[in-house]
Amino acid sequence: MRHTIELTFAASLVGLAAVACSNEGTAPATDQAQVLAAESDQLGAMVDTDFGAAGAAATSASTEPAGSGLSAALTTSGADTAPTFWGRLRVVPGGPRPIYHRDVTIQGDTARVEHDITFNGIFLVDTSADGVFDPTSKPLADRMTQHAVLVRDASRPHAWRVVELSPQDWTVVDPSRQTVTVTDVKVYRNDTLLVEVTDPTALLDVTNRIPRFHLGDTVKVVAAVTNTTGSGFTPGSFVFLHVRHASVLNTTWRRVPMVDNGDGTYQRTWIARQTGIDRFVVDALDSATLLLGTADNYRTNEVGIPYRIE
Repeated sequence: MRHTIELTFAASLVGLAAVACSNEGTAPATDQAQVLAAESDQLGAMVDTDFGAAGAAATSASTEPAGSGLSAALTTSGADTAPTFWGRLRVVPGGPRPIYHRDVTIQGDTARVEHDITFNGIFLVDTSADGVFDPTSKPLADRMTQHAVLVRDASRPHAWRVVELSPQDWTVVDPSRQTVTVTDVKVYRNDTLLVEVTDPTALLDVTNRIPRFHLGDTVKVVAAVTNTTGSGFTPGSFVFLHVRHASVLNTTWRRVPMVDNGDGTYQRTWIARQTGIDRFVVDALDSATLLLGTADNYRTNEVGIPYRIE
């Protein structure tokens, strides 16, 4: 028998998800709630609904704090340079709340979950480079999708076990603005390729395909990006990596530029410094999104790769 429940609610109603009812009127809400609880318990921050620092924050040269002796300067070959201070405020105080849509389908002993979340916020960027922090803003309309598959397992809490999970696919809500695309992400552990993601909606086996690292492992991320916007800047795209668990001091998000290889690919290396479960995010932006502060030209694509550090 196939049961489907669709949960759609604003952020303020997250705590009431378990009491939503089925669109077919037959699926027990308690079973759906157990699926979502099992997913949350087992995957943790792999299925978080945001990443990076909120608001206009500084881009770091390194994943390590200043003064650690582990910073590595990056050089850029393009004529245009990305501003240092920028960021997203997906939830603006007093503004529109995120809309969370969670589709849980149970067929026999298998449950499929689709997360679809939309944000209407602002993108902040300080383009002045005059020593005064005065970012301007432009509209941001983002969407994140992610999928998971669980199977019944009476030995696990909530009686469900996650077996597959997709990366996170962050796109713009207006398809006509989706001119920047992360087409490929390769993840290496100590120079050994662990996974290649060419479709962020494709499911990965949680045991064998989700990247696993140990403390001290070197993680290399290589991403391919296309951009058909034609904004006229050089380079046409700026690409960054958002990562946690990469500092010896703490577990905080850091945004670092990825190195432009000159062939449409970008790479960055970091070291696993803390244990944990999360995602790192490849963030590709059309250059005009960063260089033109107030223009309504938000064009980006982000792919979040789940991982474990043990």
